[in-house]
Amino acid sequence: MKCSNPDCNRGIGFVAYQRNWFSKRRHCSTHCRDAFVADAPNLLKRFVVAFVARLVIACVAFVGLITMAVLAAPPARQDAPHLSGCDRNLADASAGVAAMQARIKSLSGVDSSEIGKATQLYFLEVVKARAVTALCKSGTDRDLGRLDVDVAHANEAIAARCL
Repeated sequence: MKCSNPDCNRGIGFVAYQRNWFSKRRHCSTHCRDAFVADAPNLLKRFVVAFVARLVIACVAFVGLITMAVLAAPPARQDAPHLSGCDRNLADASAGVAAMQARIKSLSGVDSSEIGKATQLYFLEVVKARAVTALCKSGTDRDLGRLDVDVAHANEAIAARCL
């Protein structure tokens, strides 16, 4: 086994000198042991410099990873994606609601069961129109409040006339 002092090239014989009981470094003599300890402040300085260099490299790598993650992330989505067929579905839904409104207005002198069926169909059309509007429109274009009021009125009319 070689002496732990970097300036000494001698091997350790039967007797090894240590700084204390728990020291892992073994020296060939007390002179080598004491000379090595006298050089310890330079070792500490080298250790601190190496530690700071590794810390700086780790921080730069971390910032690089974060930057790559941000650049690789997909762009922010719009409020609502424009789904294919939304324009046609919105037009069909509003036409269905308008047709049912016209049918209910034309049934003024007819049997109450026929009016109840028409009101139920109107309720169904308004609920469909609300679902399509909620899916296809975003922001201030959505007029869900008006559709919710129409659903509530149709539900009350069904309860009053049909049951």
